[in-house]
Amino acid sequence: MRRRDVLRATVGAAALPLASSAVTARTQESYEPLGSVALEGTKEVVVGDDGTTAYAATTDGFAVVDVSDPANPEVLSKASSLLADRESGPMSGIYDVKVDGDTLAVVGPANPTREDTLQGMALYDVSDPELPERVAFHETDYAIHNSYLHDGVAYLTALSYDNVADPEQQARNPVVMVDISDPANPEELSRWSIADHDEGWLDIFYYPRSNHDVYVQGDTLYIAHWDAGTWLVDVSDPQNPTYINDFGHYALEDLRERSRSELIAEGTEKPGNSHYVAVNDDATLLASGAESWDVEETEEIGAPGGIDLWDISDPQNPEKLSFIEGPPTPDPTRGGVWTTSHNFDFHGDRLYTSWYRGGVKIHDVSDPANPEQIAWWRQPEQAMFWGAQYVSEEAFVAGNMQGSGDYATGVYTFPNRAGEQANAPALVEEENGTTTTTTATTEPTTEQTTASTTQTTTESGGSTTASAGGDDTTTESDDSGGGESGGSTPGFGVLAGITAASGAALAAWRRRD
Repeated sequence: MRRRDVLRATVGAAALPLASSAVTARTQESYEPLGSVALEGTKEVVVGDDGTTAYAATTDGFAVVDVSDPANPEVLSKASSLLADRESGPMSGIYDVKVDGDTLAVVGPANPTREDTLQGMALYDVSDPELPERVAFHETDYAIHNSYLHDGVAYLTALSYDNVADPEQQARNPVVMVDISDPANPEELSRWSIADHDEGWLDIFYYPRSNHDVYVQGDTLYIAHWDAGTWLVDVSDPQNPTYINDFGHYALEDLRERSRSELIAEGTEKPGNSHYVAVNDDATLLASGAESWDVEETEEIGAPGGIDLWDISDPQNPEKLSFIEGPPTPDPTRGGVWTTSHNFDFHGDRLYTSWYRGGVKIHDVSDPANPEQIAWWRQPEQAMFWGAQYVSEEAFVAGNMQGSGDYATGVYTFPNRAGEQANAPALVEEENGTTTTTTATTEPTTEQTTASTTQTTTESGGSTTASAGGDDTTTESDDSGGGESGGSTPGFGVLAGITAASGAALAAWRRRD
């Protein structure tokens, strides 16, 4: 009998209350989560090729979750303190994982930090998802905010600031392509930067040309390059990547005319940045999401960011078809209540999206010039979603990165159908002509993991040990901030000085009410 069967018979009820009371998508009357499982530090959640297993980045490691029964997701294994035996270990700031077949990539740290911090990509064999086995570690001299695996190649965002030891190489912020066809022996193949196409990009501050995220389909690499736009690169030969096209809201000359402070403001406010990018099944439709906030010093209202839909059936002549607005927010500043676009996923004619405190949505994009919202769920004071990804005809999965009350941080499953949330909490509402916020009722609390239903793996000295009881691993503190980091350094750390935690913003919001 598989361990999951034993768990279901003995401790299946130990998951969150809402998971145990959930019903199937076919019988559910109102739109709400199907199930959930608590995982402290949850960030990116991706689904394996089999459509039954999800993998979650948990800031200090990763977890494997069985989602074959969406109403009862269960943690199969957990690993933290990765590579603690290294002098500069363990790995930290793990916000991104990717899976392809039986290979899982765990990358970090997401943002540049101290020089002695361990940086790189850990590769795991997950053919047995209950017992992931680390087969290699590819150490890097750059932080890795995001990654992608495709056809035996790992695509890594090499993130460095201008004041690095080797500006000739690092400030170019390339995509690094690593051969993982033999996962036990990863080998760098090549690097590609927008500066390879035009050296003029090195003339401006790195922030508006940040290589933030990557997506690969077929022979094309799609790069979300912040204010530099969305870039398409031919990787049919990953040792010799070649430029196809780029498009967005700004040309290089537009950005050259601005000072560093103006570039930071412009990169923070919409419409500019390409934060995340994905394409539909036949790569004719591309979505580019903007993560943006309002900068109080400017006259523009710069938040929240939304999603542009582009017709790229002819990559040389992309056409913008429509724009999906972000949900309203009572405080659009970076230290406020985030409802800006984050990570999303196409499947068929549907687009699954996440909006931080704005919740998760499904759009019908069969007519991409007129996308139709068919489902929306949010609990802005208790849930903050990092991403959304298709699981099956029955469900999609989303990662709640900062939960409280009835909605602990962790992995959530939602019905893959149209529906309307009963008694949905308003984000903002009109009262006597004045915009007010909804009244908050709970303070954020520390997430509790369902240790009794997990197999915990602590990495030490290159070996793994498993226990079926409590989690005795080393856990990195998650400061419950509003930023991408979940702590004091949101997104790319350059803006840390002008950022406050969204938890503090919510507390101020309550005081105003």
